[in-house]
Amino acid sequence: MFASITYASPSAFISTRDRADLSISASETRPVSFHGEVVRNGFNLRIALRALGEAIWSEDVWESQADYESRILDPVITVHPDRLWFEAFSQDMSAYCALIVEPDSFRMEAAPSYGTTNIDFTAWLWGALGEMRTSRRTHFRVGAGGFEVSTASAGGRFESKVDIPDAWVRGFLQVQGAMALPGTRLSARAVDVLSAIRFLRFNKAKVSPRALRYEFEPDQCAKLVLEPWDHVVPLEGATHGYTEKRVIRTWGRRRLRLIEPLLPFADRVDVYLKGRALPSFYAVKLPGMTFLLGLSSFAGEGGFGGSSGFDLTTPTQDATHESAVLRVLAPAFHLGTAEVAERAGIPLADVSKTLTSLSYAGRVMYDLEAQRWRYRELFDPPIDAARFYPPDPRREAAAQLIKDGVSDIDVTAEDDRKVRKYSDPNTGEKIVRELVFRQWRITGHCAKEQTTIVVNAEERIIFGQCGCDFFKEHVLNRGPCAHMLALYQASASQRVVQ
Repeated sequence: MFASITYASPSAFISTRDRADLSISASETRPVSFHGEVVRNGFNLRIALRALGEAIWSEDVWESQADYESRILDPVITVHPDRLWFEAFSQDMSAYCALIVEPDSFRMEAAPSYGTTNIDFTAWLWGALGEMRTSRRTHFRVGAGGFEVSTASAGGRFESKVDIPDAWVRGFLQVQGAMALPGTRLSARAVDVLSAIRFLRFNKAKVSPRALRYEFEPDQCAKLVLEPWDHVVPLEGATHGYTEKRVIRTWGRRRLRLIEPLLPFADRVDVYLKGRALPSFYAVKLPGMTFLLGLSSFAGEGGFGGSSGFDLTTPTQDATHESAVLRVLAPAFHLGTAEVAERAGIPLADVSKTLTSLSYAGRVMYDLEAQRWRYRELFDPPIDAARFYPPDPRREAAAQLIKDGVSDIDVTAEDDRKVRKYSDPNTGEKIVRELVFRQWRITGHCAKEQTTIVVNAEERIIFGQCGCDFFKEHVLNRGPCAHMLALYQASASQRVVQ
């Protein structure tokens, strides 16, 4: 798709002995503004913005500057009353980065204009950010024009007509769906994550496997195992609720170096594991802000923009409740799923599917840490999401399998019990609570294959087995096979919450 992005002037950083002005130019076609003086956490803002630029501009490739810059796609910023949200991809789309800044780090100098827009974040600006100092009064501005600062060499108004690759659009859409997937959350010490990254920096793996392996045992803190050496990094204090042993393997560890400069100054790192071979997310908690790094397991195949298959069981787009949901969410900026359902007067299950569908269309985003949905129009006007999710051969094969008949379907409701341990924030008392999550174990015959799947309460396949060649070759690394999809769809009417 083609997009026209117009900037009044390039972004600029002007520094004198007593004052610095960081002016980030936003697209005039979608005016958004935020003007404030940095009054706290200035150092953290500098290193976090530098880490964002590192993800955008650093790449291990050799090519001409013109060819390289033609692949750079401007980051996106969302201004909400409680957040500034910068988003960008690495060039191979294996890493998604988001810098989430709390507005109380600034003394407001003008009323903000809320919304989402592209920003001009050049390699020059990335380099200039190294000159930010807390000893100077720093004025931070995002907007389409009207800045007090300018430079003779900065140039004037310029327009960029960008041919946005479908993979980039699909990646931005899929990363939202990936964040909304259920999974495991760990709160790890920054020093433990740094220890793992430093080990990987000085020890190069020459043989497979090369995964990061998270291991969980009942009543013990989680531990991180680095393959192929089986080097164990204990994650002290990283509790979990598993009542039996479990292992989750993830990939994309080379990109962890993007958060390495932040870790010495971080309070902690929240790790979100979505499952074997699924995306993983690392939220580096700095005072006043969070740097979120999302890692795809398929860097060599288009990263988040490739065909990983984890979206195959996403509810199909249904516009029945979209307008009602957006009408509630837009003025509130962010709400939980239950809050949207209550205010819109729509059943919770329908709202959950609608929000997921809207996230894949770029109209809402999922706040991973707050577990809330945010109104965010990634494109104006909204795009046709179906264009970026072409028919998958597995979906088509599954439809044919259903026509031919799926037999011997057996659906068994199971309770997945998890133990949650936490401290009362007022008394410090240790509290242990058991939670029960409903899931379904489904077996059946598709064609000649005996197939088994486990579907969780969010209607996603979290486990499966099949005798077909696709499953034998990929397991679930590329998503469910056609037989699993057929069994999933054929058993939909039998998966009823009592």
